[in-house]
Amino acid sequence: MAVTDTNSQNISKKTRVFITVEKNSMSATVLIRKPLPEDPPVTVEEIMAEINKKGIVYGIDEEAVNKVVNNQIYNKPIKIAQGEFPKRGHNSEFIYHFDTTQNHTPQIDEDGRIDYKNINFIQNVEKGKVLVTKIPPKPGEPGINIFGKNIKGADGLDFPFKNGANTKVSEDGLSLIATASGAIVYLYEKVSVNDVMVITGDVDFNVGNIDCLGSVRVTGDVKAGFEIKADGDLEVYGNVEDCNIDIKGNIMVKGGFFGKGLGVMKAGGDIYIKFAEGQVIEAKGDIIIGGEVINCSILSYGNVKVKGRKGKIVGGEVKAFKEIKASILGSNAGTMTKLAVAYNVELMNKYNKNIKESERLVNDNERIKKTLYGLYRLQIDGKLSDQQLTVLDQLEQFQKELPENLEKLKQEKEQIEEELKHLEGAKIVVEDTIYPGVRATFGLIYREIVEEHKRCVLTLEGNKILFSEFHKEN
Repeated sequence: MAVTDTNSQNISKKTRVFITVEKNSMSATVLIRKPLPEDPPVTVEEIMAEINKKGIVYGIDEEAVNKVVNNQIYNKPIKIAQGEFPKRGHNSEFIYHFDTTQNHTPQIDEDGRIDYKNINFIQNVEKGKVLVTKIPPKPGEPGINIFGKNIKGADGLDFPFKNGANTKVSEDGLSLIATASGAIVYLYEKVSVNDVMVITGDVDFNVGNIDCLGSVRVTGDVKAGFEIKADGDLEVYGNVEDCNIDIKGNIMVKGGFFGKGLGVMKAGGDIYIKFAEGQVIEAKGDIIIGGEVINCSILSYGNVKVKGRKGKIVGGEVKAFKEIKASILGSNAGTMTKLAVAYNVELMNKYNKNIKESERLVNDNERIKKTLYGLYRLQIDGKLSDQQLTVLDQLEQFQKELPENLEKLKQEKEQIEEELKHLEGAKIVVEDTIYPGVRATFGLIYREIVEEHKRCVLTLEGNKILFSEFHKEN
């Protein structure tokens, strides 16, 4: 009489269903071994019993369990339970009650003429008005793991207001309010209100030089020989002749900037001018010009863009960290016109100085090794003078400090190289024609333009400046 080993059958049935729970307790899988020929098939009830033993109570996928059984999926882990992950709450948000786009680009008509008349450059605000409203951060949404345990969601971050002069945060912390009437200044996400000095008419001998803590609006011209300094923005309805302008904010000149080549205009933000001839212009932001740039010296820490189908850069030198763009570059007379992008003079000087200093330390160390050898011989022979002993101490100190000094220079070099990477992708965009006589420089690489090119983009690839076809999206 045959004896059935029921104990062996029970063991095989118990060990053919394996439930695996992920370490984070957010999901579980089932893997079933193929039953032995003498074993009954795996059932849904058998899998569910193992799930219950594991204590899994949430997110069970009954459809997946049935699929494993009905399709006889063996030796392959199948997800059969999934919890809900907690969700981080939304961070605080800000609603600005003024235009923050800083987009003062003028309209261009069909003839390529620029309209500067309808640009509202300086935005005014009255005392007590709300400048910015804050939407508080939201609490996190809880999750739940497959064992039914709640998991707290992280709350959103509460960002503070970036408030500047003549503003205050309301008692409930949800509004930024103007504490004085004046012009809104929005730079680097910081909101300030500056007083607006309005000059009705020209800046001339009747007005004199201007040094203002707020913003300045001139309804006429700025005559030659005068100075304007302001912590806010500057708006000039007319022209600016030879003069010295130094503005911490943005500059809008609805006319031109010209004279005998004695004018200097600097801005901590962007500069917008209708046209410029023979002057020095520098901006920490972009420089946007509405028509022609003739024989100017221009430096932008952003982009230089000359607008309109007739916009041109002829003569002088124009430098931009990112992009120079115009319809026409140079002239058919072959006027020398220097254009430079992707070149930071300060960084390159620091970089070259760093390399030279590293080389100097290494070369000095080689010479010092030879000197030390001679001094040590004198010391062994008892012939070392007091003066030579002092030199020996100094040279040993140099060698002791050398590794640390070289490491500092190495770290500084890597930091400069990282900063220089931000200049990658610079380009010169030609919407119409670039003429011979133009010198295009990318960093330390330059190319003389010796033949006329139409509608093209100049970029740097390796050590070569290459031309590609211009498309309108450029």
